[in-house]
Amino acid sequence: MDENIKKSIEARKNAIEANCKLDAEGKKKVEALFAEIEKLGAKYKDVGEFEKEFTNNPLNQEYINLFSELATKFASAGTAVAKSVAKGGLSGVADRALEQVKQVTLPTRAEINQKAYDAVRDVPVLGDLIDAGQKAGYAAHLGKLFKSKDAEEDEEK
Repeated sequence: MDENIKKSIEARKNAIEANCKLDAEGKKKVEALFAEIEKLGAKYKDVGEFEKEFTNNPLNQEYINLFSELATKFASAGTAVAKSVAKGGLSGVADRALEQVKQVTLPTRAEINQKAYDAVRDVPVLGDLIDAGQKAGYAAHLGKLFKSKDAEEDEEK
């Protein structure tokens, strides 16, 4: 499975585990749901495809329902953290989970540039032109280096 898909799934699982007190039954439900989500994730080669499919998949609604159920159960326990979850902390938790997913799923500028460069390189004529340009640039760079080295040697004489 793609590493970014794993991170996306893990971020969702961490959101539940960090914000809900899980008893044995809750842990079983979480493990069962995330086993299904991981099966879904294994079908996709990149996190963008996975996220698009997961958004429209019934597993997403199951995740939301389980999160709500466990948070409500935790809230009834009467702890200070549970009270904040019950009073609206759940939306903050969801926001943090979404932010984690964004960090995991959105590509960096370098990744985007590399994908664009790779796509252009795959075009037969453009790839050859890029190679020729790189070789010419390297040759010009070497020429400048040797020229400056020759100039230094001339100054020493």
